[in-house]
Amino acid sequence: MPTPFTHLASAQRMLHDAALPADLRDTLTAECPAFLLGSIAADARNSGDLKREDTHFYSYDQGIHDHPWRVMLGRFPQLWQPSSPAQRAFLLGYVGHLSMDERWSLDMLGPHFAQREWGTRTFRFLMLHILLIYMDERDQQALEGWQAGTLLRADPQAWTPFMTDLILRDWRDFIGAQILPGGASQTLAVFGGRINKQPEELRAILDVPQRMQTDLWDNIAPDVLAEVEAGMYAHAVQQMTLFWETMRSS
Repeated sequence: MPTPFTHLASAQRMLHDAALPADLRDTLTAECPAFLLGSIAADARNSGDLKREDTHFYSYDQGIHDHPWRVMLGRFPQLWQPSSPAQRAFLLGYVGHLSMDERWSLDMLGPHFAQREWGTRTFRFLMLHILLIYMDERDQQALEGWQAGTLLRADPQAWTPFMTDLILRDWRDFIGAQILPGGASQTLAVFGGRINKQPEELRAILDVPQRMQTDLWDNIAPDVLAEVEAGMYAHAVQQMTLFWETMRSS
């Protein structure tokens, strides 16, 4: 559910995080373009006309009953044996993405938006997107200058059996162009299209501190967001490490 910029910011952090095994970090560094693409690839369904369950391995109406990356590997067991170091790094990024989204759904989306009643359902849906845009804009500013060029060097070679190379390349180019020097974020246009709002209408909320406070932060406190995000990141690190260790022993 968090945007590609949020996932890229987490991927950037993971490259230097001692909580990940050193040999795993070496793999991510050596194949950084593939790792970055893997970190955002699950959202390529937006350009590939795929369903959430096709790329995230759960759906909102069915809930999450197992770690989504384990569902993915159960459905496509050939992924336990990557054909190249680049595919291995891509899959590590993909596992990290699925794990972050898993915790977001369980710790934020469910308890704070779906199951609480602080305004109409339509209003909560709008505020969910405002929150995601807030995170998106914060995290885009945190991306280091090397990211765009590195991401755009990713060259998928049948890295997933459920998304074509063309879909992955189109998504790579779409996100990479936005974070190049002089690039323009498309988040407001994309999210606005989902919720029938013009970018100017979203900016009118995001740029007015009193509206943000009343409409969002009085209902989703900043410390709640910080706690959820910390849990998302820690879970992603844990699950990537587990995948790495299991893959190497299989």
